[in-house]
Amino acid sequence: MKMNCEEAIKLMDGYLDGELDPITSQTLERHLRDCPNCDEVYETHGSLIRAIGNATPYYKAPAGLRDRIQSSLREEVAERPTRTFTRGAQLLVPRKQLERRTVLFGTPWNWLGLAAAVILAAVVALNLVPRLQRPERDQFLATQLIASHVRSLMANHLTDVASSDQHTVKPWLDTKVDFAPPVVDLSSEGFPLVGGRLDYLDQRPVVALIYQRRKHFINLFVWPAESNASRAMNAISRQGYQLLHWADSDFNYWAVSDVNANDLQTFKQQFEGQTSHH
Repeated sequence: MKMNCEEAIKLMDGYLDGELDPITSQTLERHLRDCPNCDEVYETHGSLIRAIGNATPYYKAPAGLRDRIQSSLREEVAERPTRTFTRGAQLLVPRKQLERRTVLFGTPWNWLGLAAAVILAAVVALNLVPRLQRPERDQFLATQLIASHVRSLMANHLTDVASSDQHTVKPWLDTKVDFAPPVVDLSSEGFPLVGGRLDYLDQRPVVALIYQRRKHFINLFVWPAESNASRAMNAISRQGYQLLHWADSDFNYWAVSDVNANDLQTFKQQFEGQTSHH
């Protein structure tokens, strides 16, 4: 049985959560091996799930919570009136169904377990939902940026247009996207231009400008800035990579590399110094 890309995308979350049956999982795995696009989606989804897991707080219920729940439910069960039936009354429920209902609902400890699970879920939700609703966009985006940076090095796809000449790189990029990203040569500052490529981040096409620092590469991702976007600089260190975000009136910039933080700060200053004259 073969699987197309649309089916694979729909099943991706279930596969990552281990909810698919073995046959469907094997079919999806074969599709991922044969389809680089879906495999990239799988890697991105997996990275996001790991990022959410790392950013999510875990709370342990207080030691006395279980005892309070059990005590409260025992009191409620004790106060519940006992049902009586008239002799000879006809049961309309089949015997097997009645037995199942008796096992499930007639045992106080089943009620205790169910109630404890509901209350525990409520405690987790009260603490988790507000956090998920907070703006963690930069954290999730950072995961995508690192993944894209690493893929560009591993897949030997660092550039779509390889040139140290900004007058070659910029015209090529201008014809591929609906914005005109700034491209500058920083060779004299120790950050020679290597080229550029197209990428896809934050649900939109972006430009990646590639610069080099000794034996290290810097991916500078560029896309138009939103009118209400924050222009505060944001530095993140994760998994051995340095990320630096800044914005001007026109563009968002995210620089990603395994150079040290000082080198990346210097790169940002040199790039800003050149683009401020454009």
